Amino acid sequence: MDVITTHINADFDALASMVAAKKIYPDAIMAFPGSQEKGVRDFLAASYAELDFKKIKDIDFDGITRLIFVDVRNSQRIGRFAEILNKKGLEIHIYDHHPAAPENIKGQKEGKPEYRLQFHQQGNGCGGD
Repeated sequence: MDVITTHINADFDALASMVAAKKIYPDAIMAFPGSQEKGVRDFLAASYAELDFKKIKDIDFDGITRLIFVDVRNSQRIGRFAEILNKKGLEIHIYDHHPAAPENIKGQKEGKPEYRLQFHQQGNGCGGD
C-alpha cells in the first residue's frame, strides 16, 4: 500500500502538495500524520472538493510498502510514520522544497531542492515555506 503524507500541523502548502502527489500516485491513500492548521481544517470541512483522507488510526502500518512524503523530510515532524522508516522493504519518496540537512530522511526517490533554486534564480519567482 502506498501512503502520501506530510508534516504535523499541516498547512496549505502541505495540503496542496499531497493533492499534487495524488496525481502522480493515483492509487495511494492520503493521510495526515497529525493535526492540521485551523485554516486547513476549516477549508476541508467546508470544501466541495472530493478529497479522500484516511485517519491515521485506520491505516494498517504493516501493509505500507511505500511512503511518499511531501513538504517534509524531517523525521521529527511525521508522527507515527517515523515508526516504520527502517521497515525492511519500505520504499520512500520525498518531494520537499526545504533545504537538505544531514539528519533528514533519505529516500530512494527525492525531489531536488536545487530545481527550486534554479527556478527562483531565473526570475520566475517562488513561494516561501
